[in-house]
Amino acid sequence: MLTNHRMATTSLRQRSLTGYGGPASLANRTVLFLDIDDVICKNSPYGGYDVAMAFSGVSSSGVASLKRHAELWQTLFDADACSYLRALYNEFCPVYVLSTSWWWLLDDDALREVLIRTGLGFVVDNLHSDMATPKGSRPNLRWTEIKAWLDAHAEFAGNWVVLDDHLSGTGLFAGQPEERRPYIVLCSEGVGLTEREYLQLRAAFQLRSVKHARSTHDDTK
Repeated sequence: MLTNHRMATTSLRQRSLTGYGGPASLANRTVLFLDIDDVICKNSPYGGYDVAMAFSGVSSSGVASLKRHAELWQTLFDADACSYLRALYNEFCPVYVLSTSWWWLLDDDALREVLIRTGLGFVVDNLHSDMATPKGSRPNLRWTEIKAWLDAHAEFAGNWVVLDDHLSGTGLFAGQPEERRPYIVLCSEGVGLTEREYLQLRAAFQLRSVKHARSTHDDTK
């Protein structure tokens, strides 16, 4: 669980209202590429295929059908991992892009619904309009997917952080230049997002904030 002395008392989210031009100024916010499996979902007792099955049974009374799966929504994502994700949001207010194999199972609307039902509405509220990395041939290198998204959104080319896992985060470290590695945080399979990765993410966001502030200052000279 989060320790009090490591929880920031003054958030960048609050400071962004004056320093970064507010939440509407997307280009001034860091984009977080968020994986699901082995990050917030440890696939025990439920995983992506269980979610797909729940949605496959949705009829014209879809909301009522989904409500019958209360245990699924309550236990799908690890509570501690979600707490760390919430803490990062409170402090840094990132823009989210989903980089996950779950989009092979669910469409965009279903992914949003899952996040809302599992208590991650703040992620949905801050999803980029291009909310997921592009689908390539499966399997594809995760970095290839992320790079394709960044190529299409040049305003974030130097302002991103990746949260993934060692199993599915293919290509994220191999061949990467040293200067990119502090912004790539990988969780362990079956363990997910813990305090260790949370602190790495905080360091990555803080470094991005410093670099962004310097870049903005240089641009105004």
